[in-house]
Amino acid sequence: MPHEARAVVALKKGAPVEVLPILVPDPGPGEVLVTVQACGVCHTDLHYRDGAIGEDFPYLLGHEAAGVIEEVGPGVTELAPGDYVVLAWRAPCGRCRSCRRGRPWYCFDSRNAGQPMTLQDGTALT
Repeated sequence: MPHEARAVVALKKGAPVEVLPILVPDPGPGEVLVTVQACGVCHTDLHYRDGAIGEDFPYLLGHEAAGVIEEVGPGVTELAPGDYVVLAWRAPCGRCRSCRRGRPWYCFDSRNAGQPMTLQDGTALT
């Protein structure tokens, strides 16, 4: 059953961001559900809002956060509910050419959530 949270969302190019309720799915295989305690919106997020990185609106902003694991999905063995974690939504793979060269911010195969978060009307968030 999806969990409701509040999030900073860029609905369209250049428009002011909004804090909206979103739906977060239960964790799937290899995923965890985290209650976010701190999150920032950085300059990269502003590039998304301004359409400089892509046009796949709406965007869920704030790609770096910290919080507590609430639930773990199937196959998660090294983390448990109650663990404190730091998140980066685009986790570098550690194996591609960029990661091996010490440039994980250019990762060619970053790991992303397998299930999208959505607005309450079901619109998937990028």
